[in-house]
Amino acid sequence: MTAAGATAERQGDILIVDDDPDLCSVIEEILASRAATVATAHSLAEARAVLAQRVPDLVLLDLTLPDGSGFELLDEIREMGEIISVIVMTGLSDVETVVESMRRGADNFVPKPVEPALFLNIIKRELQEHRNRQHVETYKNAIANKRASDSGGMPHIVGSSHAMAEVRDQVVRVAPTGASVLLRGESGTGKGMLAREIHRLSKRAAGPFVDVNCASIQPQLAESEIFGHERGAFTGAHARKPGLMEVANGGTLFLDEVADLDLQTQAKVLKALEDRTFRRVGGVRQLPVDVRIIAATHRDLEEMTGHGTFRRDLFYRLNVFPVVIPPLRERVEDLDDLTAYFIATLNPLTGCAVTGISARARDLLRRYSWPGNVRELRNVLERAIILAGRGQITVRHLPKNLAGGNETVLRPLADVEREHIARVLHATGGNIKRTATVLGISRSTLYEKLKRYAIPVTRGGSG
Repeated sequence: MTAAGATAERQGDILIVDDDPDLCSVIEEILASRAATVATAHSLAEARAVLAQRVPDLVLLDLTLPDGSGFELLDEIREMGEIISVIVMTGLSDVETVVESMRRGADNFVPKPVEPALFLNIIKRELQEHRNRQHVETYKNAIANKRASDSGGMPHIVGSSHAMAEVRDQVVRVAPTGASVLLRGESGTGKGMLAREIHRLSKRAAGPFVDVNCASIQPQLAESEIFGHERGAFTGAHARKPGLMEVANGGTLFLDEVADLDLQTQAKVLKALEDRTFRRVGGVRQLPVDVRIIAATHRDLEEMTGHGTFRRDLFYRLNVFPVVIPPLRERVEDLDDLTAYFIATLNPLTGCAVTGISARARDLLRRYSWPGNVRELRNVLERAIILAGRGQITVRHLPKNLAGGNETVLRPLADVEREHIARVLHATGGNIKRTATVLGISRSTLYEKLKRYAIPVTRGGSG
């Protein structure tokens, strides 16, 4: 058995949702040699907290939980729109429950008490099916992206701030060149959208755009997923499978969260970039490939190269044209544009008819720090649009955490005004003209308020 084959059995991120800690321990022990990571949750609340932070490959779900029915979580998982396999754990004779589980979208069930051999066979089969669905979905997305690109339907860069104007200028300059691009920025800032925009504006727009989330691929499977494998290359390789680099031939391969690639796959990506050829896992033939690489990460690659966890030569090869996307909290003046854009695009998707957002609700959006960036804003607005249905989004349609977790706290207006001015001033880099524009006041009024509230101007920029 090859090294790839030896590790191919150990794969998959699994979440166990069951209120019996002893059973969870037994399952963890059974999966210890098979699963890459195993997390446990003993209630709906704990499971939701885990799912908010990560997307597992497989969920083992008990239906009787202390704070509700597992059916609730099953419905929520299916509404997430992610490729997640769900195995319901239930009594062998409970046929009605099994039928209802399958109707709601469960992929399989395992009887209690758990019998290790049967249990492992079911897990192994479902993880293989999960990988197959992921691969098919990637192919479908590549085709859909190509069609959207052909029709000019890809989203454009939204935001009128100076920071996004610079990003837009960089994208327009680099897109036609074919150079490798490294997109850098916090999670949720829109790196994927920017990659698609570069592809749309490039000479490869008629070709496929293949999005590979490197963080979601198990290290031992990354080489096979990206470069494909030959039949018999390792245990379970029953047929030849083309890799995503082949799918992207003639177009763009987007390596999202490239820092999560293992060193062996990094070396092969570097060789493919330099030689324009690659070999499938288990193959002997060098295959030609013509792809443009766009990579993205929220991590410090320079630091990683110093620690030896990211190849320095690959970093230099990817970093030909770096583009840094600022976090949303540093460009609050883009909030109005983004809000209008999301309302316009989400209305038809949700079947709603929201016309805008109230002044108080808009102020809450501006005061919030947006740790999840544009992705979080989209999620907040989608929820608000559904709750509002039509008319304006108001404060009551927004999550309570946007109001500091308590909408009833009363504070002096002067305190609120001082904090807001200071936040906008920081976001504009101390530019007085831009700060006054965002606040909707004259520069003379802004200077008066800066003096009244003793707010320091760190950059003295008057614009």
